[in-house]
Amino acid sequence: MKTWSPSDLCEEKAPRGGASLRRTFAASAALLLAFAGSPARAEYRISAGDTLEVTALSIPGFKQEATVGIDGTVMVPLLGEVPAIGLTVAELRKALQKALPAKAVRQRNADGRESIAVIEPDEIGVRIAKYQPVYLSGDVTKQGEHPFHPGMTVRQAVALAGGYNLLRFRMENPVVESANLRAEYDAVWASIARESANVWRLKAIIAGARPDKAAAGPEAPLNVPPSRASVAQKLAEQQLRVQMSDVSKEKEHLQRALTRSQNQLASLTEQQAKEKEGVTADADEYDAVRALFQRGAVVTTRLTDARRAVLLSSTRALQTTVQVAQLERDKGELTRRLERVDDQQALEAMEKLQVSEDNLAALRSRLNSINDKLVYTGALRTQLLSGSRARASIAVFHPGKAGSGRSGPNLTDAAEDTELQPGDVVEVVLKPDPALRGIGDGTGQN
Repeated sequence: MKTWSPSDLCEEKAPRGGASLRRTFAASAALLLAFAGSPARAEYRISAGDTLEVTALSIPGFKQEATVGIDGTVMVPLLGEVPAIGLTVAELRKALQKALPAKAVRQRNADGRESIAVIEPDEIGVRIAKYQPVYLSGDVTKQGEHPFHPGMTVRQAVALAGGYNLLRFRMENPVVESANLRAEYDAVWASIARESANVWRLKAIIAGARPDKAAAGPEAPLNVPPSRASVAQKLAEQQLRVQMSDVSKEKEHLQRALTRSQNQLASLTEQQAKEKEGVTADADEYDAVRALFQRGAVVTTRLTDARRAVLLSSTRALQTTVQVAQLERDKGELTRRLERVDDQQALEAMEKLQVSEDNLAALRSRLNSINDKLVYTGALRTQLLSGSRARASIAVFHPGKAGSGRSGPNLTDAAEDTELQPGDVVEVVLKPDPALRGIGDGTGQN
């Protein structure tokens, strides 16, 4: 086998001789071109992503494979980039034969010696070495791209993808999976029952803390089967009783403290009034003694005692005033705490109610999802156990191609015997047999 690289090629003049040899080459070229053109359909036009092989019969080592780029060109030896997209193989071969005149090429043999070979236009061979892949998605075992060959049908493409995937949820066994889903279904229902009872309890707390809603009372638990809700409801009622009892005890404690504060305040107020009278009397006594002292009727000791009595009574009155002020502040604080017990209880219950309702909505959404899976796995289980086959809905997406006669992308329904084109996208959706729908879904509620 001779080796060839673009650097080893150069153009030279060569003697033209050996007509019979050229005729032999031409006949061989025609035969090769006939076989080369057979895999490609006559109507198929080259697209971006196809891999082309260009050969020259007179130079066995002259073989070049190149992929058609996004710009629609392909690299050809001695010519460079040549437009190829939208052409058939025959049209591209003719274009190369026109663009490539007779060439004399120096080639290097395996032993290192050089020789001259002439490339005639009719010796150029072109074939599609590899087509664009086809793509499969949906209910097949192996999704993604798969190699295309001329005449490929949807059935063959699905076979390359490992066949239909009946277990779209990647179940090891639909019977076991149905049992697991049933257990999860029951667990979610139990969670819904608990959360619904919690919502009922929180609404009862809010209604009890707010007199404007206490008359209507709390709502019943939210749409939970009685068999599932009974235990959760009883527990919620017990929690409600304990919580309301605790609130009542807290209010009673604050009320007793407030009553004591009011009694103390009343006593101190009465004492304050008496001490004010005492201060007034001591002040009058002091004024009288001072007047006598000025006239010399009493001694200094008597005046000093009167002054001391005024100071003492004023001090006691001031201390009582301070105690009265402190008790009034304590009374106001207790009153405020007593008023806030219900408001604080309602506020905390509202915050928890928001969380509980969000959790309940999420649980119901999850329950619906599990129910849908149970319906599907039940149908699959019935089909597998009865040997029935799911019905396949197949759609083929044909991307628009330049020069292919397709004006743009289009989607068509297809059957398993539909022939594909390079670059097609096949979407497979398995649907349970309508006759078996609803059989063995295991979704009955307890």
